[in-house]
Amino acid sequence: MVITGKTKIKDALKNHPELKEVLTGYSSKFKKLNNKLIFNTIAKWATFNDVAKVGNISICDLLHTLNSHIGEEQNLEKLFPECIQEKKTPIITKKPDWYNEIKQFIHFDVRNNDGYFFPEIINKLNGLKRGQALTVINDFEPVPLIRMLEEKGNKLFSEVVNGSEYHLTILYDSPKSIIDPDIDWKEQLEFFPELNVIGMLKDPFELIVKKAQSIEPGQGFVLIQAFEPTPLINLVTQMGFETFTQKEEELKYRIYFYKPVTDKSIKVTGEKVPVVIQSATPITYPIIMKMLQSKELMAKIDIKELKVWEETEKHMAWIVNGKADITFSAVAAASKLYLVGADIKMMSIDIWDNFSILTRGYKANNFGDLKGHKIHMPLFKEAPPAAVTNYMMKETGYDLDDFEFIYGKPFGRPEVIKDDFITGKADTVLLREPESSFALFHAGKEGHDSISYTDIWKKINNKETQLPNAGLIFKREFLKNHPDVAELFIRVMKEAIDWVNDNKKEAAGMAFDIMGQSPEAVEYFLNRAHFEHILTSEILDQLFDYIKVVDKKAAKDIEKIKGLFL
Repeated sequence: MVITGKTKIKDALKNHPELKEVLTGYSSKFKKLNNKLIFNTIAKWATFNDVAKVGNISICDLLHTLNSHIGEEQNLEKLFPECIQEKKTPIITKKPDWYNEIKQFIHFDVRNNDGYFFPEIINKLNGLKRGQALTVINDFEPVPLIRMLEEKGNKLFSEVVNGSEYHLTILYDSPKSIIDPDIDWKEQLEFFPELNVIGMLKDPFELIVKKAQSIEPGQGFVLIQAFEPTPLINLVTQMGFETFTQKEEELKYRIYFYKPVTDKSIKVTGEKVPVVIQSATPITYPIIMKMLQSKELMAKIDIKELKVWEETEKHMAWIVNGKADITFSAVAAASKLYLVGADIKMMSIDIWDNFSILTRGYKANNFGDLKGHKIHMPLFKEAPPAAVTNYMMKETGYDLDDFEFIYGKPFGRPEVIKDDFITGKADTVLLREPESSFALFHAGKEGHDSISYTDIWKKINNKETQLPNAGLIFKREFLKNHPDVAELFIRVMKEAIDWVNDNKKEAAGMAFDIMGQSPEAVEYFLNRAHFEHILTSEILDQLFDYIKVVDKKAAKDIEKIKGLFL
């Protein structure tokens, strides 16, 4: 092929890749082509006429140099002067109608910017709000940028101001169409919108999930963090993203997430339903991680927030304030909130037999063996762990005054109790899952799972029954407005629970990073935890028996409590 002024750099180098070295040696202005990001944008849209004009280079000399290397110089001469001509774009002096409707112009002056500012332009465009437009100020016409944005369907207006300033105003109509799904996404990293969480005071977990869920197939985003957040990378990967990490400098990483165009069998009909999801405990992480893989569910819901609390009491405020649409919560918390007016419905029990007494350095066969030891308890004296323990001790013939219970200030935090057990600071603890399993796993041979609450519960009730610990809660307004989505959520959750039960090693491999543990520790936890999805309407008697034990006030209103489950 003969290279002319109208030839795009991309096309020339595609046919003759050896010319890249010729170009970078021809002028220092071409050395920027060694930068992959610059090459992928400039070369894609710029012609040789463009770069000659911007760099004040003789187009004729450049074309002769290039064509002589590929044996086309004689054919170039036959085309003279057509070889250096370009199609002139008509200069539009009248401002288009949309220009006059812009309420705010965001100016970006790049005249003194010697670096590569394309990504900055893309990020500024991504940040535009309704009624805003971006005006890029330069000392030459940014033809590659104009061609790129025109090709993507954006509205542009270019004008010369004061005789030397080029103002390019952009109305960004298609922020989701910049990345070309037909080209390797790693060749288009400069077009990924940024999510910078460096210095963020709150946990960016839900923010990142929310961002990931807003990304359409064939698009992506880049997370900027002071470290490589492996747990979050793994979480977003479970949502169907491919990833690529660059260490830009010390304490600054760029993690690129791209959602490939793959499964087209799941169609999105209508707008996604916005959903706020929370869990009162990290025990649900493996289930949630699996649910995030459901293309059917992700096509129906837009996760506005996803919060997994370490401080279990905080989730209650979200329920009271009506912030959470879907909650994984304890039965005791749900009944307490329902009685004070929370408009919620508990649909199922999914987490059973959650408590156990652990001992370190000695084995306890019954409550009597705990005498003389300080029993470290989670939460506070009136909370369900203490209520269940007190009930079981009394029913099996023990006097509570013979035992010493230790509570944290203001609460006994399970994470702290777990660490105290592992280090030997505490030798007798009551813990829920997953902290219970992690405490045993790290304590090794020194740790003992001494007292099974399930066995005692069955003995007291004289039947095969379990402790219905926690399950799935919906805000009734959500159930009323989106019954199909709720039904889908419940089905996908049950499928996720069944999958976790049948694939513990793989489930541990998905969730270990986000749980801050090794795969072996999480697998150990999954082998001890009891996940089983049962509708609350099918086990009312078991629920009422449990509520009567853990909440005396709720027990007095047991008839009213039925409304929570029916």
